[in-house]
Amino acid sequence: MRPNVLIVDDDQAFLRLIQKDLEGFSESFNVLTAESGSAALALLAKTYVSFVVSDLRMPGMDGFELLSSILKKFPDIPVYMMTSYDKPKTKDVVIKSGAAGYLKKPFTAIELYGAITKTLNKKAEGGNLHNVTLETFLQLIEMEQQTSTLRIVDKKEEKGGVLFFRNGELMNARIGDRLGKDAAYEILSWSNVSLSIEQDCIFQEKLIQGDLQAILLDAMRVKDELAEKIEAEEETHNGEILLDSPVAESLDETSEPAVPDIQIKKPVTAAKIRPVQKEAEVPSLSPIDTIRMKINRALGNRSGVLDIYHDHSWDGLINQASNIGNVFNCGRLNALYVNREKDDQYILVPGAETTAISITSDSPWDRILGALG
Repeated sequence: MRPNVLIVDDDQAFLRLIQKDLEGFSESFNVLTAESGSAALALLAKTYVSFVVSDLRMPGMDGFELLSSILKKFPDIPVYMMTSYDKPKTKDVVIKSGAAGYLKKPFTAIELYGAITKTLNKKAEGGNLHNVTLETFLQLIEMEQQTSTLRIVDKKEEKGGVLFFRNGELMNARIGDRLGKDAAYEILSWSNVSLSIEQDCIFQEKLIQGDLQAILLDAMRVKDELAEKIEAEEETHNGEILLDSPVAESLDETSEPAVPDIQIKKPVTAAKIRPVQKEAEVPSLSPIDTIRMKINRALGNRSGVLDIYHDHSWDGLINQASNIGNVFNCGRLNALYVNREKDDQYILVPGAETTAISITSDSPWDRILGALG
């Protein structure tokens, strides 16, 4: 998804002109326009925008008021201010007010393009990743105690959000004008994403309470509940008839069918009554989630865990280790530590499916074994 750039000015002729001039750079970004500060804020609340350019002098909400609102509601979006009423101290006042840059009218499309691309490139100075697994990447950020801003795009729904990390802790999240834990849950529920990494974080205060692992588990539950809801909605259209009472009781004996030639593609042999699931019922944790929770409770972000996944290639080793334990009456095998060449280290957990825990060379693997019990 290409970045969206928003141009704000009450001069409609100027907006049309600048939008036309920037058409040649459409491969780099999309251009959106707004004719007032209030219209700009409304658009920012529902659209993922990466860069704002606003005029200073506008009726109603002027550029300074708009800048102040953006800094409060969308603090990660850089704002350039532009004006044709340039005075010696105007630029200094604009920059001190929190603007990322300043443009004096008239300016060329090339100048504006340069300001936009320079800023967007800086926002992605940490690199870009595509088709990544958010859960694994965020665990690396936590483990390495990184400070960064992650701009995440859901490629399926074409919407975006931002996660803010300081020293490996999730400080805040934003989707549109929504901040906090609810925004984080939605972002963490996205599957097919790409992200850009900015090596900075504007938030000093932690506004999302709780450690990352707990938030990830909550987000996964929300994601599972949403998937179940979608599946249930799809099932209501698959040809089944769900009834709370027999058909004969639901019809007036004297009434005639409104549509006499209804065809049911799937044969129905009996009315099917589905049990109502309690709203408070939460899906049980998967084995991987349970293992991750145990490790996190014992070690937090110092576990050195890189990834946790099912891997049947270890089944043979698990069987051999279990047999050796039986021969020496060591009891049931709970977990197995494996140290391979090139610092590849794993902890294997037997079960219906063998679970592999990939860890760093300095991981306190003995404490992980203790946590797994």
